Amino acid sequence: MTGSPIALAVYVALAALAAWGLVLLLFYLVRRRIVEDYEKLGQASSEEMLGELESAYAPRQTVRIHTQVEYLPFVFESIREITENGFDDKQMLSLLGRIEIHRPHEVRQAVFPIEVSGKRSDLHLRWSRDPSDRIELSITAAPKIARALREQKKKIPKAVLAK
Repeated sequence: MTGSPIALAVYVALAALAAWGLVLLLFYLVRRRIVEDYEKLGQASSEEMLGELESAYAPRQTVRIHTQVEYLPFVFESIREITENGFDDKQMLSLLGRIEIHRPHEVRQAVFPIEVSGKRSDLHLRWSRDPSDRIELSITAAPKIARALREQKKKIPKAVLAK
């Protein structure tokens, strides 16, 4: 079975074109499947979305406390008692150390991820210090912590104003 070389060349060219078309079709189908799977990864169920929104927009309240530096351990201890996770002794001592070496008239801040009553939240602390060791501390936290701090605020002496 001998054929003409031209017929053989046409046959090879048609086979190559068919193979190339098949490869392109398979590439298109696989790519489309991968893109669909990738887009499905970004979709979340309504429960997952509500959980994310609840944690992102957890209610927080701000409490301002003006006091001497030596009373801050009592304030931080009341926070530590309420938090279930995220503000332990090591972090509290580190924060107290930062506040003690803080220079006057500078505003500093710290944020701690915490857990209160099984819900994740942030504990945002912002403070400034004057030359007389008085601290103005602003704490933004979950409502349960804010209530405890308001009670604690009544028990500690207020900062004595300089004359």
